[in-house]
Amino acid sequence: SLSDPGNTFNSSKAGNQVDPTIPLTPQSPPYFQGRFSNGPIWVDFVADSLEIDLKPSTDLSVVLPDSPILSPITITPDGPRVSFFFNGATTNQSVNFAFGGSQAGLAGLGEFGALLPGLLTQVAGFTNDLIVSDQIADPNALYILWSGANDYRSVDPPNPTQVVGNIQTAVNSLYNFGARNFLVLNLPDLGKIPRSLRLGSLLSTGFTDLTDQHNSLLDSTVNVLSQSLADINLISLDANNLFNQVLTNPGNFGFTNVTGTCLDEATFIACANPDEFVFWDSIHPSTASHQILAESTIALLKSQDNDESKSVPEPVSSASLGVIGLAWLFRKQLNQSF
Repeated sequence: SLSDPGNTFNSSKAGNQVDPTIPLTPQSPPYFQGRFSNGPIWVDFVADSLEIDLKPSTDLSVVLPDSPILSPITITPDGPRVSFFFNGATTNQSVNFAFGGSQAGLAGLGEFGALLPGLLTQVAGFTNDLIVSDQIADPNALYILWSGANDYRSVDPPNPTQVVGNIQTAVNSLYNFGARNFLVLNLPDLGKIPRSLRLGSLLSTGFTDLTDQHNSLLDSTVNVLSQSLADINLISLDANNLFNQVLTNPGNFGFTNVTGTCLDEATFIACANPDEFVFWDSIHPSTASHQILAESTIALLKSQDNDESKSVPEPVSSASLGVIGLAWLFRKQLNQSF
């Protein structure tokens, strides 16, 4: 949901017209244009900085294979599902695949999780579109993946080995289709978000422990992939460290509240000073927090670009961008510097 530009909103709106029990998510307003925040999210800021016209995948999908009819959903014997039929549209323009509620596996979180595409389903949607178009993934592109938080919000959280294993599978799948440049983000401390803090210290500590296990395993997995896959370029972004910096010194980032929420989720009434809150609601960051993450992402990519020992794709106006899950898929071509 931190990377979703409106895919869940578009799909739930269309699904609700077929099955009224499907809730419209998120309610917009007070949420901003289908995003799980009060304004643009970090992928919006990054795309704007790189002058990319970013398309939600639900703006490109069609109702059935080879159909000319655009639709965020398709109808199956089991009811409406998110459409992952693109007729090649994702291979030649900027696309954001992120869905609020998605997990690192095949589906998503909660009562309607089966309707949502998880990270592995999103990757398969992209790679299947490559097959349809008889193409490989651009080896000069940068693929950014961020996933796992929703897995640990389950009633019975999985072992981090399973979650990180799904992320590893996603990297391997993209690599096998030709991708070579990756940026992988770890998780911020899930024990320090408002919803976890409200559950009490015992459960909050449990979420912190899961976060630490996930991040440690992800770090070692990235190292293994870097050493075992030829010509792969893996970059890590430490979102956990950035989050802790904000919580420790909020004033340095312009925040006055790091534990509460701007939005009253019972009344949907927002505070008067959202940019002073780290969190918009009990799970999702404010747009001010998203901007800080975007700035850190751009700074990291620039630092890699300035390192002669590393190769990072550079932006051009015709470059393509995608985002996977709580995950990203950044597809860029080499031409000019950031």
